[in-house]
Amino acid sequence: MTKNKEYRKRLEGQYRALEEHLEKIARERQKPLAEQDEGLLIYWEKTVANCRQQIAKLERRLNR
Repeated sequence: MTKNKEYRKRLEGQYRALEEHLEKIARERQKPLAEQDEGLLIYWEKTVANCRQQIAKLERRLNR
């Protein structure tokens, strides 16, 4: 598999993971404040930040 094809495949996976985590955050935030799990929200927000960094990195590599 060529590098660009590999990067595109990994990029697609990162976009999927980002979408899933954003949906999880939205569902958790819809709950009443007393029922929200702040630990999960913090974890998912860190994961979202990591996904965005990986997406930026892969997009830079594709543009070379």
